[in-house]
Amino acid sequence: MWILKRLLFPVLMLSIVSGCAVNKSSIGGFNLISVDEEKQLGDKFAVEIEKQHKVLNDSEVQGFIDGVGKRLLAGVREVDFPYTFQVVQDDSINAFAIPGGHTYVNTGLIKASDSETELAAVMAHEINHVVARHSTRQMTQRYGYALIASILLGNQGELSKLAADMFGKAGTLYYSREMESQADYLGVETMYKAGYNPQGMVTFFNKLEATGQSEPGRISKYFSTHPATKERITSIQEEISKLPPKSYSPDSTSEFSRVKAKTKNL
Repeated sequence: MWILKRLLFPVLMLSIVSGCAVNKSSIGGFNLISVDEEKQLGDKFAVEIEKQHKVLNDSEVQGFIDGVGKRLLAGVREVDFPYTFQVVQDDSINAFAIPGGHTYVNTGLIKASDSETELAAVMAHEINHVVARHSTRQMTQRYGYALIASILLGNQGELSKLAADMFGKAGTLYYSREMESQADYLGVETMYKAGYNPQGMVTFFNKLEATGQSEPGRISKYFSTHPATKERITSIQEEISKLPPKSYSPDSTSEFSRVKAKTKNL
């Protein structure tokens, strides 16, 4: 009976997790994976992902993205993980974060951003998927706890397959609509607290919608599966309207201009 209970516990817990709604104003929530386990999982995934993606070897570009990421972390609700920020050479308009806080920005996103604020908006969204621990919650729902546990125990074959399936060439871990909406909500809050004008999220998604209609091939599959752009823009505008008036840093800097110019030549 004890063995049966141990076998049934993860199944029961997964059904509970699957039935739980996401409260966008709260980052708490049941998670079968502990914070320490998520750190280990993230480190393992990072090794696999950096085999699949070419990490840019440019100290100025990497330093700039690292600086934007660290500034945004000052505006998040909790920092449970040792976040890292890296640029990968890929022309699709995308960024993605994996368990444990490893965050990747495509050169295509830098090229598509008209300001540092727009770039920060996408990074803020991704960072808050990690803050709310969406990835491990989604992974256990989609793949089951047993598979995640086997990877933590060193199953290299499953790790490689799962990394390729989830993040593939363009970072394609699909979240629920509620999780996406929460990452937008928390992203607006993070930008506001970090001194970035959250209106940059609106201008970027307006641009994303226009680009998706005129040049659908430039938009990564990741963005194309997010909640409807018009709907999310309306929701973001509503959240921004609730914020107290505040002075923000300039939307862009000379450093951003240099970094964008560099990536255009890659």
